[in-house]
Amino acid sequence: MTVPEPLTGGNNAHEVVRIGDAVHRAPRSDYAAEVLRHLESVGYEYAPRHLGVDDQGRDVLSYIPGETTDHPSQRAPGAYARAGMMLRQLHEVTANHPLARDHPCVLHGDPGPFNTIVRDGLPIAFIDWTGCAPGAPLDDLGYLAWTWCVQAVGNVPIADQAAHLRELRDGYGEVAPDDLLAAMLASQSHIVDAETANLHEPTLSPTRRAHARRAITWAESSRAMTADHSTRFLAALS
Repeated sequence: MTVPEPLTGGNNAHEVVRIGDAVHRAPRSDYAAEVLRHLESVGYEYAPRHLGVDDQGRDVLSYIPGETTDHPSQRAPGAYARAGMMLRQLHEVTANHPLARDHPCVLHGDPGPFNTIVRDGLPIAFIDWTGCAPGAPLDDLGYLAWTWCVQAVGNVPIADQAAHLRELRDGYGEVAPDDLLAAMLASQSHIVDAETANLHEPTLSPTRRAHARRAITWAESSRAMTADHSTRFLAALS
């Protein structure tokens, strides 16, 4: 009998365990399951497959071996362009689909490097689809660009961050520099606002509120760096 292996790192799931070649995740998301089934049907390669629901009511997903990253030194040349391309394909294969409802496409909702499986330094799949939802592409892209390229810690030179941003944007496709920078700042402000509300929500666990405190610090420092170096970032995107 295979012993369940707890998988850590997420902040929204109540339970994520690996059993053999499958991941069992709670709480279940019927919408995410529909999105993943659609992605499989159109041949989108960069997501786990939804395999069903287990006898405990948990979503069962295919396990994708690899690791996540939190610093450019862990990524190979071309990683940023590939991440942008993966997101662009998601938006393209869900554009005007019923799952997008009255929005342009389906968003992953949280496509940061912590939710991206990397192998040999190159991203191969987005995981943790519980936040996927209908929306506007720039909302997803702004978050991707921020979380992949803006590094307030880790001693990453601004020139390197700007180059990563340019590579990611080029991998995604043409987007106006001002629009992308505004989307990055909006995404950072959204996290500050949402996590400030969570920080003061008494029904949340101390662990979740501690995450909210860390997320606020992260987003505020990233927003300050983005604003302080906006001219440099815009020049790289132009």
